Amino acid sequence: MRGHEGVRRAGWRGWVGAWALAAAVHAGMAAPLASNAPFQRSFTSVPGIPRNVVASAVQDRAGWLWIGTGDGLARFDGYRLQSVEKEGPDALARNMGWVRAMWASTDGRVWFGTESSGLAFHDPDAGRIQVLGGPEPGGSLSIVSLTEDHQGRIWFGTLGGGVRRYDPRQKAFDILTLPGELPGEGQAHALATGPDGSVWVGHWRGLARWAPGATGWQAVPLPATDPDPVDPVMALLPLPGGGLWLGTKGGRLGHWTPEASAPVWVPAEGAPRGSVQALRLGADGLLWVGHRGGLELRDPATGELRERLVHRPDRPGGLAGNEVTTLVRDPTGAMWVGGFGIGLQRHRDAPAFAVRGPDANGPLTDTDVRSLLALRDGRVLAATRSGRVAVLDGELRTLAEWPRPGQMVEAMAEGPDGSVWFGSNNRLEQHSADGRMLRRWLTDSGAALALRVLADGSVLLGAEQGLFRWRPGQAAPQPVTDARGLALGREVFALAPDGEGGWWVGGRAGLHRLPAGAQHLQAVDSPEGESLGFPLVLGLLRDGQGTLWVDTPVAGLHRLLGHDARGLARFERVSIRHGIAGRPYGANLHQDARGRIWTQSFVYDPHSDRLDELRPADGVQFGTPWFRSHARLADGRLLFGGSQGLLVVRPERFEPSSDQPPIVFSSLRVNGLPHRPDSLREGLQLPPGTRSFGVEFAALEFADPQLVRYRHRLVGYDPDWVPSDASFRAPSYSQLPPGRYVLEVQATNRSGVWSPHLLRLPVTLQPLWWQRAWAPWALAGAVGLGLGAWVTLRTRQMRARQVELQALVDARTAELRNASLTDPLTGLRNRRYVAQRIDEDLQLAQRQHLQRPGREDADLLVFLIDLDHFKRINDTHGHAAGDAVLVQAAQRLREVFRDSDTLVRWGGEEFLAIARASNRSHGSELAERLRYSLSEQPYALGPGLPSTAVTASIGFVAYPPDPAHPTAWDWAAVLQLADAALYAAKDQGRNGWVGAAVAGAEVPGVGSATDWLSDPRVLVQRSR
Repeated sequence: MRGHEGVRRAGWRGWVGAWALAAAVHAGMAAPLASNAPFQRSFTSVPGIPRNVVASAVQDRAGWLWIGTGDGLARFDGYRLQSVEKEGPDALARNMGWVRAMWASTDGRVWFGTESSGLAFHDPDAGRIQVLGGPEPGGSLSIVSLTEDHQGRIWFGTLGGGVRRYDPRQKAFDILTLPGELPGEGQAHALATGPDGSVWVGHWRGLARWAPGATGWQAVPLPATDPDPVDPVMALLPLPGGGLWLGTKGGRLGHWTPEASAPVWVPAEGAPRGSVQALRLGADGLLWVGHRGGLELRDPATGELRERLVHRPDRPGGLAGNEVTTLVRDPTGAMWVGGFGIGLQRHRDAPAFAVRGPDANGPLTDTDVRSLLALRDGRVLAATRSGRVAVLDGELRTLAEWPRPGQMVEAMAEGPDGSVWFGSNNRLEQHSADGRMLRRWLTDSGAALALRVLADGSVLLGAEQGLFRWRPGQAAPQPVTDARGLALGREVFALAPDGEGGWWVGGRAGLHRLPAGAQHLQAVDSPEGESLGFPLVLGLLRDGQGTLWVDTPVAGLHRLLGHDARGLARFERVSIRHGIAGRPYGANLHQDARGRIWTQSFVYDPHSDRLDELRPADGVQFGTPWFRSHARLADGRLLFGGSQGLLVVRPERFEPSSDQPPIVFSSLRVNGLPHRPDSLREGLQLPPGTRSFGVEFAALEFADPQLVRYRHRLVGYDPDWVPSDASFRAPSYSQLPPGRYVLEVQATNRSGVWSPHLLRLPVTLQPLWWQRAWAPWALAGAVGLGLGAWVTLRTRQMRARQVELQALVDARTAELRNASLTDPLTGLRNRRYVAQRIDEDLQLAQRQHLQRPGREDADLLVFLIDLDHFKRINDTHGHAAGDAVLVQAAQRLREVFRDSDTLVRWGGEEFLAIARASNRSHGSELAERLRYSLSEQPYALGPGLPSTAVTASIGFVAYPPDPAHPTAWDWAAVLQLADAALYAAKDQGRNGWVGAAVAGAEVPGVGSATDWLSDPRVLVQRSR
């Protein structure tokens, strides 16, 4: 154990330096180094935009986001970018080209200003683009601006043609000449409609207004713009109160009010902004100004600059570029920013979260904050990876820096006397309240992980080599041992008071307790089933009610429920109960004023039993969050350190999302091919003979669409809702009986709250002629007319009697044959039945693939199902209970498969299912439905026995595995491949499925599941 090093060792020079340091620190505290803490905004980007080039964007009434990209028109549903084209004979003719202006009209249509095709719109009923052109032949003028007046007419500004107007009801164009416009020179860059119905135009010579009831434009004079005699107006924003903001190509920003004769220019601050391209009011009430130099946020009443946003390469979650072309505010209050080099990014104010970014200079130019400490006087210490310690005030402005050696501070604590203690690698330090070094110890503790100063002045240090304690007067910290006198020798990550003067100690050795006055650690034991879900403790918290909360790496958050009669600690596994496994809760545990348990990753409300994950969409975007870098301020704010900033949480402002995202159909498929009906107003009409139809749906939850959960049902076919997550949004239905159905879809928001919106699609499948109601009657009539004679009738009766007798014989024979082919316990077929029938099934599938390649319903789907851990049921409850499970499993198989499919008890707890006339693309969906049916409900074991949950592992193969060579595989090879898939499903953790949808013509060697999975000729599908 290393000894104490005092400041006196440095001699008189050390004292002079210390006093100089104290003076410097005190001087630094007098005035903040940073006038304002640099909080940064977070943006998320739409993936897949070509070259991150966006000219325009708009959101329609249904909620779709439309985007004009460098490769044409697209729309976004939160999951993928879909190209949208007009009608045309080839790809070049269908492409919409460069769309610089869009407008979502009140009737649900979206209007587009094209580069060379004139005016166009998207009809939501028909789902198609219609091109109108313009008053000129060919509609060759470039359209750069659009607006809609209060009469529903569409105004569009052009380059070289001024302003045009289109009346959708009259289907007529008007040419509206600008003031002083000469032929071919009118450039109308911006159009906007004010709340009073006035239409404003920003053009290359200035600003004009078309008042309600007027017959022409009224020029609005602009102040002098020297040295540029002509400064075109590029952006307009009417205000609800009647004012108007405008931006020019030269970068000027002006404000017009009804009381003024001319707009007033807002003085420029800082670097030139470049052309102002977009103006929009944000949900925060600020005026967003998009220009070629980034974004400005201003007071809409005065124009005062509140914030400037520019691209910073060191901020991955910030603005992606500086050339802004468009701004769109959606109904949730989020602002979409589009531009060149930006693509399209989404920003939404998160009132509960803010990220404190780097200072321009000083100790927090590096915001990789590894340790935090809130002092009782309101100051905050932030220790960075570089070894610097910044002193912040309550507004998180930088006050000063405490100079230290370059070694990183890993843990900090404040003593009862106001002194500050630092723990680092093999070092413990005590500093005065103004940062002067008082004492230092060199230790063998390794990295410091947790540090607490007790009321008597002693210190507990959780470190890489265990728990250490220093008492006043000791030469060095000493290891705390267990009852055997042995040091832990492993990391101690967390310390928490036990409320009785002792301490809870958590680390790699699990949970221990150090009672008040005790010299040794006591291990905390638990009864089976109520222990910690993982034997390593990352975080501890004793809340205001005295409850202990524990975080572990794999099982997450736990709550101590109490102790049983033997004194064993009983824990509730909170994260596991909420379906969150395989990751920690966040280690940095805090409680807010409402009793909720926080980290930088999750928040749990014990009163409502609700657990929410915190994600970048919430504003939690500060790089990698560091364990043990956290603090709680006196006003209730929580601080968490990360690799790219300091997360500030105001817990009282956090509530789960109340958004109610609308739901749309992203695509339709009929017989496996994309389908675009003329209109869906009357629902989806399917002609006679339709084999299948499918849809893709999406809830337009742009904040975090992967968290959305769905459920759908086809009323008239599905007995109940079918749940799914964001990865399964494309159900399909095949071999439906003719009739009327309704497809219904519901979705949650990202917080798991079900939206009240219900998406409904009536579906009508028309019958073939022989399926119509009159067909049997017509056939009976025709037969009756043909059999008019008594002799023919008598002959038929005699033959019928003969057939009846023969049927009795055949039925008895069939019963005997069926008994030999049926499993007596489950009523399913047995192996003998498969041996007799399988060649016929294989040959039929081979003929269909050879005669009609590409046919969708010509496949066989072969499933091998094994009930997981079935032997435990027999061993624990007896074979009668096992038989009961097998009988119930057989019934669940019958509910999933059709009557035409073959269900076989293959042996023991294994089953075989063969789905005929199927489509291999449905294999994974059918496997998931089968797994869900077998595993959803517990199985009744019999009188006096508890029900038990049983899961199943499934392997399946589509036959023929290679549709191009249907005869390449025989039954033995297919069965071997399915068996390998079954064992692969077990190897990946059971309660899942693995399948082979396609395999090569050569039969691969499938001696084991590992060989099968690694064979490149096999297309493997897996459950999530």
